[in-house]
Amino acid sequence: MILDHLAGLYEACQRLCPIDPAYVNLPIEEGFNWSSCLSDTRFEGLYLVVFRSVRRAAADLALLTEHDDQANAAALEAGGLLRYFKGQVNGRRECLSFCLWESREQTLAASGGATHRRAAQLSAEMYESYELERYDLLKTGGSLVFWPLEGDGAPRCISDEQEPCVESRCATSRTRDNSTERRR
Repeated sequence: MILDHLAGLYEACQRLCPIDPAYVNLPIEEGFNWSSCLSDTRFEGLYLVVFRSVRRAAADLALLTEHDDQANAAALEAGGLLRYFKGQVNGRRECLSFCLWESREQTLAASGGATHRRAAQLSAEMYESYELERYDLLKTGGSLVFWPLEGDGAPRCISDEQEPCVESRCATSRTRDNSTERRR
């Protein structure tokens, strides 16, 4: 039963794709088909890491691809990776990629490996700039809530209709210890 549940979640995550050609510059919850893929799946929370970058014009694409592929293979081997979306570079050399994980703990275990460290060491050489965004992706009621894990960002959610919803409609709040609880 648990394996069927995880297989269904994995399959749903494989269908995640951009719904707007300008997804690279949109908030992560607005650029992809999250609701249509995840609304019928069972989960309480997932962990999302978004990588936004601007590649250097002289970036060695073969080297970058080699290290990226090796890090992805190691992440799959480590377990817990539900979806790796490898974005396409636009005309301004901007790119958005993301990894969706079952848990933050699995992410940390995979990112501590040698292949991921080697790929990360290429960042200064390959990118003019890059930014990592981390979210708890929570499912509550009929909404998906993207809870930013750093900075002062407020949670953002989308309803089953793929429309952004107001925070007050989201059925979650954070406690001081950063855990999640349902609003009454």
